[in-house]
Amino acid sequence: MSCSKAPVHTEPVQSEGVTRKPKVLQVITHLALGGAEEVAISLAESLHQDVDFTFFVVQGGPRSEIGRDFYLRLQACNIPVYTGTMVPMKLGGAMVAGLRLNRLIWRVRPDIIHLHTEIPETTYACATLFGLPGPMKLVRTIHNTSLWPAWARIGAWAERRLGGARVGSVSKGGLDGLMRFQDAYRIPRTPEQQSQVIYAGVSRDEPRGPGPATLNGDGVPVRVLFAGRFEYQKGVDLIPEIVEQAAHLTTRPVELHIAGSGTFERGLRDWVATQRTSWKITIGPPIPNLAAYLNNGNQDLILMPSRFEGLSLVAVESLMAGVPIIATKIAGLQEVFHGEYALLAEAGDMKGLAALLALAINDLEGATAEALAQRPTMFDRFSQRGMGTNYLQLYQRALVDAPT
Repeated sequence: MSCSKAPVHTEPVQSEGVTRKPKVLQVITHLALGGAEEVAISLAESLHQDVDFTFFVVQGGPRSEIGRDFYLRLQACNIPVYTGTMVPMKLGGAMVAGLRLNRLIWRVRPDIIHLHTEIPETTYACATLFGLPGPMKLVRTIHNTSLWPAWARIGAWAERRLGGARVGSVSKGGLDGLMRFQDAYRIPRTPEQQSQVIYAGVSRDEPRGPGPATLNGDGVPVRVLFAGRFEYQKGVDLIPEIVEQAAHLTTRPVELHIAGSGTFERGLRDWVATQRTSWKITIGPPIPNLAAYLNNGNQDLILMPSRFEGLSLVAVESLMAGVPIIATKIAGLQEVFHGEYALLAEAGDMKGLAALLALAINDLEGATAEALAQRPTMFDRFSQRGMGTNYLQLYQRALVDAPT
């Protein structure tokens, strides 16, 4: 998405007799692979003519091709970007980044601070310790169904400093996860009237049609892709067993590419180098602009063995491109689908995922029909303009709230 879009129009802010656009400070974890970062930057692209955005990146500047692409997209919209620190959060980085965020808040004096995921929320909580210009108006976007999985005590402390925030969640499952966490730590629930589901928006591009494996039959390799962070959440550690089981069940040549980065990278690379299946398997860095890549017909199937998701942009982008996904029956991800979808297994069920992957490979035409049946509903539910309009309305409501 570019920055040439027509404004959606919001109510201007009156400040010292001068009418101006509302100032929103968005806080994200990093300029790197991540659905939360994509949502934040897409939102800025959608609303930059109506909202005066500033970005604070907790964990420093871009260090990958995807990060550089994110940074250039913000530059194209003339949105200033400030950074926190490379110091690990639990080794003092939260306080260092919190102090830098605090100083930025004093300098920018935003009307709204918009926080994306737990690391930015923790950083803001730390920023409050140094004293702020006054009560802040907060917006939070919940991007996952499992909150604070490794930070429960820190999370409970931070949650208590986020009271009064308006909440937009990428899925109903995300809102449910927030309420579960608040209940578990006896934190007052976010009031229902201050929370809503706002689905992430994906740009609308027309796919170029089925790939050669669909058109040309059994002799052409079926191209399978995993694209995401190499983390426990994504089920990436299950891929070797899933693939080795599926390889025994397939009758067609297969090329699997594993694209991403993260904690499990070394183990995956070792497995790719030593595996003995009949499939051609490669591993590489994250794919920039995955939506365009899929629309260009570069893959036939997507493997998504996730254990939990807020709302998977990869799933939305794949189905918009007419590319089938083999995925799991988990909260958040299931909200992507409209009606029945046959290629879903239980989370952690490697045998079930392997069987579905083999079924899709052996009957690629049938699997593609499953994806295409989902496609018509995708564009209205997951449009960037719709996301922008909903967040603009959320900002407008936040502006008239009592500050927290």
